[in-house]
Amino acid sequence: KFSSINDKYFSFQEKINLCIKNFDREGELIKDSRNTVKVFKIDDLQINIKRFKRPNFINRFIYSFFRTTKAYRSFLYANKLLDYDILTPDPIAYFENSKCFILDDSFYVCKNIDYDFDMKHVFENKQLESRDKLIKKFVLFTHKLHENGVIFLDHSTSNTIIKRVEGDYKLFLIDLNRMNFKKLTFEDRLKNFRRLNLTDDSIKKVSHFYSEIINIDKDLIFEKIKKYSHNFQINRNKRKKIKKIFKS
Repeated sequence: KFSSINDKYFSFQEKINLCIKNFDREGELIKDSRNTVKVFKIDDLQINIKRFKRPNFINRFIYSFFRTTKAYRSFLYANKLLDYDILTPDPIAYFENSKCFILDDSFYVCKNIDYDFDMKHVFENKQLESRDKLIKKFVLFTHKLHENGVIFLDHSTSNTIIKRVEGDYKLFLIDLNRMNFKKLTFEDRLKNFRRLNLTDDSIKKVSHFYSEIINIDKDLIFEKIKKYSHNFQINRNKRKKIKKIFKS
């Protein structure tokens, strides 16, 4: 059953329900790692359905009674972003399946966007046409998040996708279930770049464009973003090593 559906898509409710029911057997697979994402076509509507990895029993209990699910948060945050005029694929519905009042699995449904590339591609391809323009757009996009009090906790280069529209580029945020909302300090804003895993050259470009927006010395911004990025990678590598020890 639907926990909630966007009024605009109410007429598709039964067909979306069938897609979720037949999720394992149907749909075009586009991602299968921790979570599974598939594309489904319903009449002239293309949708993405994301099935979140089933949590362990303790987390299933927590999500059932004490914390909102990732599917619910994805739907809620997508609507919040659109209220702030920040683009994300149109949220359609979220779905939670329970057994004996305990969460079993959950799904987030949004409109499919046939995008051209993501910011990872932009940062990694120095010969890309309009690369600097796209990096500047990305920095402006991030600044707009910050101005609206949004800390996107999964702000990696692959979670901003780009679509060419009428000779220009539009940026969309995806993978939305981890966000905080608060008034941001200068440090909060720069820390939010730490997951991007950029080269020094790319950090310099980001720092230059961010400096133009907030009118603070670009060298100071560069040093801080570099420090936060370096510390994040060190901590991430430590966590990976610890996980590897426990798995072996």
